[in-house]
Amino acid sequence: MNQTLVLLHGWGYTPKIWDGLRAELSNFELCTPLLLPPCANLATWADELTASLPDDAILIGWSLGAMLAMNLAARHPAKVRGLFLIGASPCFVAHEAWAHGLEANTVTAFRAGFRRNPARTQQRFVALQVLGDSQRHALAPLLENALADPAEHATALEAGLQILAEADLRSLELPPGLPVLLLHGRQDALMPVAAAEYLQSHHAGARLHIIEDAGHAPLLSQPAALARHIQAFSDAL
Repeated sequence: MNQTLVLLHGWGYTPKIWDGLRAELSNFELCTPLLLPPCANLATWADELTASLPDDAILIGWSLGAMLAMNLAARHPAKVRGLFLIGASPCFVAHEAWAHGLEANTVTAFRAGFRRNPARTQQRFVALQVLGDSQRHALAPLLENALADPAEHATALEAGLQILAEADLRSLELPPGLPVLLLHGRQDALMPVAAAEYLQSHHAGARLHIIEDAGHAPLLSQPAALARHIQAFSDAL
């Protein structure tokens, strides 16, 4: 029986974000839920999502999806055989005790901009995600093609932004011995590589692989390489 991968996308997107990776993962069973928060915090969201997920799966989370994957692993360990986290951070917003995030004023302005003009704000978000990536010109249309429709999902997207802005997982305890691989773009402008280094240092057994010429979306810029990392991670479990 093929190993099951649960692919958890980031804020503002749909499971279409994984389309370029599907062909590279044909030897896995894939579960790609649409992630629209039904609540106002990550813990409750993880609890409500768990019933629809298979047991003993590898969770592959990107960005906000990585935060959700960490919560699922901590709260429902039977669901998780391993964690593969892309562009992950325990805390999206910088503050006095956390330097590795976006400035609070920037995030506040982003949330206000989304309320005024969701589509334009999504375009700004795409622009931030491709910063520093060697393939940024090819990446932007791929990201845009996977965006959630703000006219249809405005309330859920606003809730997701609130969750992203308020989440702080620095004290989260993952199950002892859980295999964790962190894959991060060196040029990530949304979730700095130092955030992934923090996660590596605070979770025993976590490994970090840095892609030098990638930004926040290496799942799109380097799908074949990402698939090889996923296969190797699965083989080692």
